[in-house]
Order: sequence, then structure tokens, then C-alpha cells
Amino acid sequence: MDKIKDGPQYRLKFDDKIILLNNKKFKLLEYIDECGSIMKASKKGNIPYRSALKYIEELERESNRSMVSTQRGGKGGGGESKLTSSGKLILKEYRKVESILNMHDDVNEIESNILHIDEKNKIANIKLNNENVILPLRGNFRIGDRVLVLISPEDIFVMLEPQESSVRNIFGGKIIGMELKDHLVRLNVKIGDITLFVDVTEYAREQLDLTLGKDIYIGFKAAAIAMVKI
Repeated sequence: MDKIKDGPQYRLKFDDKIILLNNKKFKLLEYIDECGSIMKASKKGNIPYRSALKYIEELERESNRSMVSTQRGGKGGGGESKLTSSGKLILKEYRKVESILNMHDDVNEIESNILHIDEKNKIANIKLNNENVILPLRGNFRIGDRVLVLISPEDIFVMLEPQESSVRNIFGGKIIGMELKDHLVRLNVKIGDITLFVDVTEYAREQLDLTLGKDIYIGFKAAAIAMVKI
């Protein structure tokens, strides 16, 4: 993620290319798709028309693909612009990034460096305190990359004892906080130097007799983790 005057700019992988897209460019493409006109889209997005053309040119140069198809009208006007299949795919990819970012307030964040990559099995490793965390290798990452690891509180499960399973990300911790949130019980679980939020049902809280100060184990599958390069 880069920061420019028009806001954060995200690197999206498009085939074997990397394109840069911020919210203003995204909105321009979205409004072109909605309005069928670059002029109308630029007005709706409060983007100067010449800047809109420049944004489209940049995206097409970076991707080496046509993003917008324009058909000129006759003497009476009536021309239209619409997104190509590549333009629609860019919208889809950005919405996926946006959906992760919208989780920001309710997602656990861990910053770390990639320590190991297993290309054959498509997994990477980072450190959580002194423990290894196994992550899915999705995208172009390298050893040493600084990454932000995102884990939803609902994707973390609680155990009273470590159990034998296919889940290898299991860590011991202590409950240091509890509150009701959206009909669930949110636990604050301290693991070494960090605290993770974990959501459980009231039924699970009663069955496991979860109380403040209780030592527990938490676990999460590698597939439940999102990883973003920072």
C-alpha cells in the first residue's frame, strides 16, 4: 500500500502485472459502469474530465489491457463508454481488498516479517511471540517481507486443552477481558505480548466455563487468515 495525494494506493495483481488503484480511480470505473459515460462518471465522482482520462490511461498502461470501451455517437451525440471484461475484473479485485479493509475495526491485526516460505505446499511462516504461525501463500511474497496478518475474531476457536487436529496454529493464552458484542461474547485473550479478540456464543462460554483470568488455548486455521504486504 502506498500513500499519494488522492489517498492510499493499493497494488493489485492482474495476471502477471501489478497495477496501482486508489479509491478515486475505483469510483471512476464504478461510475463508468453505472452511467455508461466517462463524462457523466467524472462529474458524479467530482473528477476533472482530463484527470479521468489520465486515470484510465494509467490503468491501461500498467495492465497492458483495455479497461474502457468507447463508442462514439453520430452527429446527434449518443456515444457511450462501458467497462471491458478487464475493467470489470479490476472492480471485483478492488472490492475484495475493500471488504478486508472494512473489517479493520473488528479484525485482529498482527504485523510481522515472513521468516520462511514453502513454495511446494504454498505456505509461509511468521512469528507470533516465539511461536510459528502458518499462513496460506496467496500472491507474490518473499522472505523478509513485512506483512499485516488479519484474523477475524469469529474464525478463532477456544479449547481448554490443546487438541490433536489438522489445525497447527494453536497457542496458549489467558482471558483478560469479556464483553457482549452483537449477541456474542467477545473475549480479550492475552498471548505473550499481544492481545487477540475472540468471539464465542454464550452457550460456548457456559460449556467451557470461560471466566476472567482463565488459562485457555486458542486456534485458527491457516485458510482463515488474510495476509497483506505493507
